[in-house]
Amino acid sequence: MSADVATKKPRRAAGRSRAAAGNGRAPAVTSVVHSPSAPPTLPPEWRAFVGRWLEAAGCTVSDAARGDWEVDLSPALRRRWRRQRVRLVFDPQRPTLPRGAWFTAPGSGAGRKLLEAALEDPVCTRRTALAQVPGAPEAGIASVCRVRGLTWGPARLGPVRYERRVAFHAVLTRWGGLPLQEPWVVLLGPDGACLETVQGSQVPDIRTREGLYQISEPPSDEQRVQWMQQARGALDQLLDDREHEWERGIARLRDDELGRLGAFFSARIEEEEERLRRRASHPEDPDLAHGDATSLKLEWERRAAEVRQRWALRAELRLWGIEEWSWPVADLEQELRAGAVHVRLTSRVDVARGKPELPCCPGCGAPAEMLVRARGAVGCARCA
Repeated sequence: MSADVATKKPRRAAGRSRAAAGNGRAPAVTSVVHSPSAPPTLPPEWRAFVGRWLEAAGCTVSDAARGDWEVDLSPALRRRWRRQRVRLVFDPQRPTLPRGAWFTAPGSGAGRKLLEAALEDPVCTRRTALAQVPGAPEAGIASVCRVRGLTWGPARLGPVRYERRVAFHAVLTRWGGLPLQEPWVVLLGPDGACLETVQGSQVPDIRTREGLYQISEPPSDEQRVQWMQQARGALDQLLDDREHEWERGIARLRDDELGRLGAFFSARIEEEEERLRRRASHPEDPDLAHGDATSLKLEWERRAAEVRQRWALRAELRLWGIEEWSWPVADLEQELRAGAVHVRLTSRVDVARGKPELPCCPGCGAPAEMLVRARGAVGCARCA
């Protein structure tokens, strides 16, 4: 119910009540029926993005009435938008806006202004992954590596240190058949190696805070070039894998539609051939004078080409964000024992998630999911 309706109806009702009072009759009671559907709301990620970007751009954001924001713009944005202050409204159910306020939604005029300004001057996001307590599980390396014929000793976690990691955020769009969009995050280590590739808009299962911790020096140009090259290779591999996976599902749907189209035109062509045989024996029948099997075959080919073009797979990968991380890691030492055999293993622990990595096999050096005792030594299943 809009504000105008809420202000005009009581005035008419008041006039009617005065007239009814003069006539000695009771005024009529009006009822308002509310819609049972829930009002639409803006995603919280959008509000968080607007707040972070305004603060990074040098603006001063303060809370206003009814959940609005009063923003004192930075000098650059004052010259760009030709105003000193602006009030941002995020409530989509607001019937009217204050004078000079902007309704701020992802597809609104204010939302496009913010996105255009953000794209012109990219802001580098720097975050720190907070360490868990305890930093490693009580079982140590035994939580990720099985053993046979061996016994694990007590685990000892070394000091926590912070290393620089970079996360590349991308959106993978599929065109053709059934359109689809998927957000992906590729996390690279300090040497450029791809540590993990997860589907989502953020790195999962971590607690964060803004800024880099214990990392003050900027990365070198060679390291940045290496990150970009490794990220390009990881994103290309991701695109190839998703295209192969999508191709199997899309090929099945395309073949089903082509099969239905072929069955339809096959029946039509058989009917037309039967009509031709009957016309040869009864040339004077007017009901058999129309139809052409060649035209049906050409139409079949045209419709089949349209189906193949509609189901043709086209994929697009767009990189939209880069995050620089300060990530806590530590070394975990644990001993394997079997009689006189004592082997000390070392594994690196992701302290932000409290999860150790697979230890290296003492024989071949490959990550081992299971270790066994073989010929007086310890090795993985391949070495044994």
